Amino acid sequence: MQPVDGDDTGGQPVFLVAPAENVYSYFMFIGPTEHKRRKARNPELLNETNWDIVMGYILVGLNVFMQTVLLYLIFEEIIVGNVEWQNGIIKLSKGGGPGLLGGQPEGCNDGGSLCFMEEGQYSCAPPSVQLTGRWSELDTDGDGIWTRDEVIAKQEELKCKYVVDPVVVFDVLLSMLREREKLLWLHPKILDGSAIHLPYFTYIMADVIMCGYRSEDMCSNLLQRGYFHAPLKYGTAPRVGTTIDSALRYCKNLLSPGGMCERNLPSTYAVWKTSSTVECGSPTYETFKYEHPASGAKKSLLAVDYASRQEYELAQDWKFQAFKGIVIFLWLLLISCDFRRIIMFLTVCGRLPNANLLGEDAVIMEQDPSDPEDVRFRIEGLETHHRWSMIALMAIRFVLACILLVVGVSYLIKTNAYADILMNGVSLGFIAEISEVLFALALREEVKDQTEDIKAIKVEMYGIDWLNRRPALIDTLVVIALIIATYFVMQWQLTSIVVWFWHKAMHQGFQCH
Repeated sequence: MQPVDGDDTGGQPVFLVAPAENVYSYFMFIGPTEHKRRKARNPELLNETNWDIVMGYILVGLNVFMQTVLLYLIFEEIIVGNVEWQNGIIKLSKGGGPGLLGGQPEGCNDGGSLCFMEEGQYSCAPPSVQLTGRWSELDTDGDGIWTRDEVIAKQEELKCKYVVDPVVVFDVLLSMLREREKLLWLHPKILDGSAIHLPYFTYIMADVIMCGYRSEDMCSNLLQRGYFHAPLKYGTAPRVGTTIDSALRYCKNLLSPGGMCERNLPSTYAVWKTSSTVECGSPTYETFKYEHPASGAKKSLLAVDYASRQEYELAQDWKFQAFKGIVIFLWLLLISCDFRRIIMFLTVCGRLPNANLLGEDAVIMEQDPSDPEDVRFRIEGLETHHRWSMIALMAIRFVLACILLVVGVSYLIKTNAYADILMNGVSLGFIAEISEVLFALALREEVKDQTEDIKAIKVEMYGIDWLNRRPALIDTLVVIALIIATYFVMQWQLTSIVVWFWHKAMHQGFQCH
């Protein structure tokens, strides 16, 4: 028979636990090897403090402290910040369906969200626009006239639902109608402030809806999309006029700082405008030419776009999805390796016999005949206190690995730029490898060599024997599972966050394009 290599598993389901270049491995092996080395060379030193072992405790403590602090801060910034951001964008109103975070808030709308959902419909418009878009809730008797008595009767109910005071909105609409007095005849009830008829309401709602476009930069975009095409072509809207300049003037008079919208709408509009501006991000501009639909006159204008909308559009591109998926898969693979090392170390703690039962053979010290200074250790047993120290340390490491997994995926999944996702991945990798950094920089070369040059510990695996005997199958299943997990995480984020936010909020709500 051929001699069997000591590292050969012989087809048996075992782990070969070899040293690694991190503080966990150092902590695992420094105690037994230092005890054996001192006992062999100078037994009198056994009762003295072994500072290499103390250093092991210090490095492990530093590693846990640093990772805990960094992960806590990132958790607060990413996980908690993400939840607060989502709640700031969308909550559910009573009777609504599932939103970004699920659940259903109770009580009145606190105004903490820019959007809300009711009966399957989302709205991200300013509160005053949300309220005025529901004529049936305002004209309670259905006679086509919204009276002051009606608005006072439902004041508390509507304020609870839409945040804004409906009496204030009622007065705002009257004020905006009076500003148009030169363009249309006003009913006496409009002038005395007692009622608003449906035709007047429909007329002034055009101005109120225009206020939802937030910025005068959007005026060129509205021309480009044909919003003023019919008025310019047929001359049927005196407030818009019949020229490109008059249409732009009408729009900017509404949306410019201190314009009709800011002047008349309640303070909730200013809050919404500021918040939506932040969500849209920084503006970018592109030139285009607009042709008058009737005269054919052309004018060069600047169309505005916003960084957030562009990022969410990029996030839907299949090439970026593939790029982000690769980074997330590699992160999951890195954490899975951490879990594997934890399992291996716990198996060592569970399988190796007690050092007291083995005596001098608990740790075997082998010397190279050609070099007496070259010593290699082989660990066959563990002392009880060291076994339980390792179990406790692996429990802490497991918790940190789980937090790393959640925080890392959350951090990467919310990133929607090529350079940013690479930098975030590098940052997370640095946090995950703090134990390697401490090992490499904080220890002397001779002590690192002592804990690295240890014969791999052979221990029998726990678990299903049939599966344990097929390690290649296990590796294959792990990789497949990580690919599937990456796919589902990406799909969930794409469908529940990216597409919704890009379509509903960016285009229909905040008007970021």
